[in-house]
Amino acid sequence: MSFLSRYSTSYSEPWVAWTMLLLLVLLLFTNYLQKGLVIGGFRSITATKERESIFSDVTKNTAGEICLFIYEVAIVGLTVYTLLFNGGDFSFVSFLTATAVICVLTAVKYLLVRLTCYVFLGKNAWSAMSLQYSNLYIMVSTLLYPILLLTLFAPFMTNTATLILLSIIALSALTIWFIKAFRLFFTNILASVYIFLYLCTLEIIPFTGAVIVIRMLV
Repeated sequence: MSFLSRYSTSYSEPWVAWTMLLLLVLLLFTNYLQKGLVIGGFRSITATKERESIFSDVTKNTAGEICLFIYEVAIVGLTVYTLLFNGGDFSFVSFLTATAVICVLTAVKYLLVRLTCYVFLGKNAWSAMSLQYSNLYIMVSTLLYPILLLTLFAPFMTNTATLILLSIIALSALTIWFIKAFRLFFTNILASVYIFLYLCTLEIIPFTGAVIVIRMLV
């Protein structure tokens, strides 16, 4: 008797749908605990400097912060793993591995940015910078959800289409962050060089390295 081998994809693995549902619940629960967090993240992107303080009034909640962190690292980990997947088992363990790498990257980057601000910029600069970065990351991670959902379950959504959409989001986010950093820290021409170096050394290069590590591990 011959048997058909099971083809493992995001369609055939039940953990994928459950994980996406859990991530949606985490995002909604985070927004419930910290009301206006998601909408405020989007609105702050186009806010004028005088109005940016409005979006810092979201009540911080420890449980909400933990849920948001889990959501952000998991959605990025699953997105990267989905794009790197090229056959074999669409494995939950591999997804956890990718998420763990993103988690380590986030922790290391946080410490490096905190150290940089402490040494060169001061406490006030750190507060302003972390607020803007948090708002931008909330916007990006929220936009990732519908794109990833279509990539995982919509037959018409190819990896090429996903890469194009993600590239647009990434370039837009970098541009917005560059503008925000200029508004916060630009004092002379040399400062613009420092801002550019920051984007390369603490944003682009670390994420590229994380993708390479995930590719090797999964």
